[in-house]
Amino acid sequence: MANVDISVIIPSKDNKNKTAEIIRKISESTRDIEIEFIVIDMNSKDNSVLSALNEIKKRNLRGCVIQSGGSTVSSALNTGIYKSDGKYITFVFPSRLYKSDYIKDYYKTVEEKNADFVFSAPKTEIVSAEMNNIDGRELAIGLICSLISMDFCAVMIKREYLLSNHIKFYEDCTFGYAEAFVFNALIFEPKIAYSSVKLEREYIDLPSRNEYIQNNGCFSKIDAMLKVYETMQLNKKGSSALHNAFEYNKLPSVVMSCVDMLLKDGFPHYAIKNSLKLKEYDKLLKVSRKTPAKLRKKIIKWKFFPKFYKP
Repeated sequence: MANVDISVIIPSKDNKNKTAEIIRKISESTRDIEIEFIVIDMNSKDNSVLSALNEIKKRNLRGCVIQSGGSTVSSALNTGIYKSDGKYITFVFPSRLYKSDYIKDYYKTVEEKNADFVFSAPKTEIVSAEMNNIDGRELAIGLICSLISMDFCAVMIKREYLLSNHIKFYEDCTFGYAEAFVFNALIFEPKIAYSSVKLEREYIDLPSRNEYIQNNGCFSKIDAMLKVYETMQLNKKGSSALHNAFEYNKLPSVVMSCVDMLLKDGFPHYAIKNSLKLKEYDKLLKVSRKTPAKLRKKIIKWKFFPKFYKP
């Protein structure tokens, strides 16, 4: 195996010279770290592949461009994981960038604490000192209950941890795949490290991504979260508190978010109800004492008085 510290995996499609710009910025902010860049090209029609390759060659960097054809982003990311040689893996999404300084800080933190998983909070978040001692199950529950904020696109994970636990992206999910991936990583009880660096968005103009937007996007996110819950049950992972958080908070919350989205898009109540019933998503709308009061009220109103329900 090559002596690589971090594999930076970048899914790319028709980004012109933007992927090359991302490579340049990351390489300049991580000069003392051995990094490889794995660009997964998803059937680009512009010069973005050549631009990325030229940047890698010009700067004498480790890296490659892998053709992924017209596959999903999830499939592209899985290809990157299996082709990577880094001790750690991180993902950089051109559509959701953060200033690249965080990668260097993540690496320092994960090495010092010999961790499997490192994350940080957005710049606007106030973080408790207890974050430094949190475990995977507690972090997952905190995310579900909105007690903790994390960007699922800005994490760093030990490659061996992913491979040994067979953790990957759900390739048939076009939405919710990053969130599902992180939840799956957390339920296998990694050693967590919290980085004190604050994530700050960096905006680079990109072509529109209409091809990523699909009518069934919200249903895909439900499927992704349902798969995570099924993985927990199949592998007997997670505490009873985490199972309850998924069953009575996360899953019904995602379903109701889908209802809200479809109503805002002009779909009639009866059509949404029929679709949920057809896919058996209506069975996920469970309530208990574990369900937050606001969510419980939404579910009850939608189930029994749908015509009066408004997002």
